[in-house]
Amino acid sequence: MISASMIVKNEEVMLGRCLDSLKGFDEVVIVDTGSTDKTGEIARKYDNVKYFENEYVWNDNFAEARNFSQSKCKGDWIFVIDGDEWAEEGTAERAKEIVSAENGTKALNIKVIAASKDNMHIQPRLYRNIEEVFWKAPIHNYLSVVGEKMADLTIYYDYSPAHKEDPDRALRILKKVVTEKPDSVREMFYLGREYGYRRDFITAAYWYERYLKKGFWAPEIAEVYLQLAIAYWNLQRGDEARDTCLQAIKVNADFKEAIEFMATMSGPKNKKRWLVFASTAESNNVLFNRKPVPSERDANYYDKIYSANYDSTRYSKIYEKVGKWIGDKKVLDIACGLGELSRYVKNYKGFDFSETAIKIADNENVWVGSAYDANNYDGDYDTYVMLEVLEHLDDIKVLQNIHPHPLIRNGKEVIFSVPSFEDPSHIRVFTEKIMRERYGGIIDIDTVIRFNLDKKWVEGGTETSGYILLVRGKIR
Repeated sequence: MISASMIVKNEEVMLGRCLDSLKGFDEVVIVDTGSTDKTGEIARKYDNVKYFENEYVWNDNFAEARNFSQSKCKGDWIFVIDGDEWAEEGTAERAKEIVSAENGTKALNIKVIAASKDNMHIQPRLYRNIEEVFWKAPIHNYLSVVGEKMADLTIYYDYSPAHKEDPDRALRILKKVVTEKPDSVREMFYLGREYGYRRDFITAAYWYERYLKKGFWAPEIAEVYLQLAIAYWNLQRGDEARDTCLQAIKVNADFKEAIEFMATMSGPKNKKRWLVFASTAESNNVLFNRKPVPSERDANYYDKIYSANYDSTRYSKIYEKVGKWIGDKKVLDIACGLGELSRYVKNYKGFDFSETAIKIADNENVWVGSAYDANNYDGDYDTYVMLEVLEHLDDIKVLQNIHPHPLIRNGKEVIFSVPSFEDPSHIRVFTEKIMRERYGGIIDIDTVIRFNLDKKWVEGGTETSGYILLVRGKIR
């Protein structure tokens, strides 16, 4: 018998998909930690669900809540899943086959993949329901035992609107842990990461430095050295950043992301050599195996697109919305394409690296230029617009206000769009969760509007095969 174990709060938007994917499990134990929406109403519709409401009081401790849910499970094995996740089809049947063949194994690893397929984690989510296997740590919790082998099972996850209700939860819990237990090494690392997300690099560096005095696990140590290097770099401490990044490579010479960051911080000649080293690295034994960003397309690719009767009119509703937001403010349209936004904005300037696009635009206020060249950003602009841009290039390099050549200054308004759908020219695609996680530490996001395609992009709707998110905020 296998029990699916869950803790949930205000997951009415996501829970149905999750529970649909758990059909076939002997029981699904749900411990509600304080929902005020229709979570309970949805849960009670499923015959295999055992829903526990008002029995557990949330105490800012995920391990405690998971162990309470585990205590309600009757199965010999437990499959752990969250309300904003779902299992691939046939998971219950395969899980039963897998555990029936296990003899002595306490925990099995499975793949946990972002809906966009951009990030993958290996986690022990299937384990025996025995006393010695339990959850530890109030936040970023982990099992008391390690996964001993891989099971051919996959969980997918996506952004849940419930996350907006308590955005500082992780920070609050981590601060409490390190206050009560000053030697909590793992929590020092994650606390530093929380401050890094918020671009408070001074405080992030403080916690990373404290961690390194006590850290003992090589993959985590290498990751901390990399994150500390990033913090130093943003604090204009270049020599320390390079020395620290070298320590990450010293711990793990196969750490591709650390080698690439060394290239970022190096002069032209050294950069080329570091990139050669990075091309052979495979990121084995790293803490987080983040998916590498594919290469950008060159100008010739976009020259061909714009030469082939490119239809920019389908974006008219998006341009119209942006024009209303901007009003009489001065705007710089980065990677402006054909400069269509100029029809909706009075004080307009823009640039694009496709000469063909600029010729077609035939506008004295647009010019040929690279998104990475600080000279193109010179001017007294109120708002910077990037429509159909960030999915094509090194977006963090463009947005992040890094010394010595920040492209967009702190406090400036930015308006940008990101797509949810694959395209030959897209380096990445987005859900709202991915967008907020990727840019939340760089931009104070104020407004997010969804556009769905109906011959042209139309504001609103819930269709999921392809949509664009239009976002407004300010550079931190």
